[in-house]
Amino acid sequence: MNKDHLKKIILICTIFAFLNSYAYAKEFVDIPNDFWAYNEIDYLTDVGLFNGYEDNTFRPKQYVTRAEYATLIMRTIGMDKIPIETMYTFEDVSNTHWAWKYIIRAVNLDILKPASDGNFYPNDYVTRREIITFLVNLLRTEGITKKDAIKALQNAYLDFDDIPDWFKPTAGKAEIIGVIAKEPPREKYLDYDAYITRAQMAVFINKLKEKVDEYEEEKIKEETSPKIGDGIVIENVAIDNKIATFPAGTFLPVMIVGQISSNDTAPGQPFKAKFSENIINNQKYILIPKDTNLIGKVLDTTKSKTFVRNGEMIIELSAVNKDGSIVKIMGIGEYHAKGKAVIKGREFIAHDGDVLNIRLYRPLNVNIITGEFLP
Repeated sequence: MNKDHLKKIILICTIFAFLNSYAYAKEFVDIPNDFWAYNEIDYLTDVGLFNGYEDNTFRPKQYVTRAEYATLIMRTIGMDKIPIETMYTFEDVSNTHWAWKYIIRAVNLDILKPASDGNFYPNDYVTRREIITFLVNLLRTEGITKKDAIKALQNAYLDFDDIPDWFKPTAGKAEIIGVIAKEPPREKYLDYDAYITRAQMAVFINKLKEKVDEYEEEKIKEETSPKIGDGIVIENVAIDNKIATFPAGTFLPVMIVGQISSNDTAPGQPFKAKFSENIINNQKYILIPKDTNLIGKVLDTTKSKTFVRNGEMIIELSAVNKDGSIVKIMGIGEYHAKGKAVIKGREFIAHDGDVLNIRLYRPLNVNIITGEFLP
């Protein structure tokens, strides 16, 4: 299974978008209200992801077959209709099998593997180890060290010594992120190689849903919050909600691409520029991201005159937003070589890679969430 591919999918797909409204809950004769997995079973059967049987039973202790597992997982992660890249053939699974489309897609994604003899064995059962491995590969566990994972596993389960060493880091990560179904009275036993029951499967799927919901919340928060980072601090920038306003007179450091000069650059001549560092405020909010590209144009120049004035250049910078809109930034260019003030009467000149301080003619508004410049 391609971990990065599946992680991206689970972060952007609307896996449970259709599961947000409840119908009347279906009651099963073998699932009392105090059953340990009642809420999970009630929810998944209510939204039609997990079905009961015609005799009004759910059969919670019945084991999950490989065909059922492939179907449930593919539907849960919203991948039951993806194009089939490789067409597998199995002697024991024809294209008329009820779960054929789920099985082929699950094998394509390496969620389940065929046997070495070329069969799939759709009626064989799935172990807890298999779904735990799948969830750890699918979800975010990069920040969990092997040492911490093993320690968490040892603290949680009495059958720690029975768990193979090669599986302990994986199981420990699953324990830390909280996706393991724990069925009473064996909450303190991982039972890593036991078969998954239908009740356990309902809990595993719900825990997967909870993690997806958490990721979606994190994604929304990330998309609607200012980015934090280091850079050049600009003070006196007002922030109202998500709009940063640089007042007129603010100096913005802009790096020149090419060369411009007050004595040699003619009005109307274009040039390129960019922000070589993040522009931030005192709270380290990134107001303008590093490497934001600008298109410049020289509007007017004043050549230097000895003992009268320094060369001066009025320029127009244009920022091109993602939607193609262009926002003009008007200002006067002031160049200070290596931090030293320019001597009177010297030519105003900026070489490739030099930083030009642009003093804004008028206020500049930037959306610090999207990075777009506002007119």
